[in-house]
Amino acid sequence: MDNFTPERTRVALASYYGLVTFIDDLIGQILEAVEQNGLSGNTQIIYTSDHGDNIGERDFWGKSNFYEESVGVPCIIKGPGIPIGKISRTPVSLIDFYPTLLKTAGIKPGAKPGASLVDLANVNDDFDRLVFSEYHAMGSKTGAFMIRKGPWKLIYYVSMKPQLFNLSEDPEELRDLGVDPEFREIRSKLERELRLICDPELIDAKAKADQAAIIEANGGIEAVVAKGGFGATPPPGVNAEFKIKR
Repeated sequence: MDNFTPERTRVALASYYGLVTFIDDLIGQILEAVEQNGLSGNTQIIYTSDHGDNIGERDFWGKSNFYEESVGVPCIIKGPGIPIGKISRTPVSLIDFYPTLLKTAGIKPGAKPGASLVDLANVNDDFDRLVFSEYHAMGSKTGAFMIRKGPWKLIYYVSMKPQLFNLSEDPEELRDLGVDPEFREIRSKLERELRLICDPELIDAKAKADQAAIIEANGGIEAVVAKGGFGATPPPGVNAEFKIKR
């Protein structure tokens, strides 16, 4: 972004690191409280996030894309049955948290997707495990769908050319193989995997229809823009005011 001068970038990064330090201290307080109250033997603690942050990589800030800085999230789990100090290389996603919590509570998850993180932590790593994500928010022009399997990441756009990266050879995602004819077979294979999960075109159309209905119910685009928005979700009990971006 052109308005991010070197000094503004430095301040933004320092602020982000300050937030990390702040949340780290708060997590420490939670862990200490669990220990002091004798709950560590029967308490499972999971730390994660809904997304990462680009923090200036490729001149991007915020989220809203499938580069590793944005799509990667922390996943730390502690409690009974979890090996201490193990770093698992098995790809997981937030979908796996649902069966994890159900199993911990002694409830059968049924036929829902995902696997218990406790189970995954106690077996050999499965680097080829498939993970999936999708994005439709913030007025995006096209639905975006990500398939990650082994070293490969396919980002499929409904109305744009795909992106393909080999994360083992290109961890910084600098070489886009999305239209390289040499990798056509890999792209096709990953797209088939994607279509076993969903129909990207159908999902994109439904998302846009739902968004259009919400906009219409709130008076149309001009009325929604004029109303403004929040930079973050207000905490419970706070009557926040909408702010118009200029």
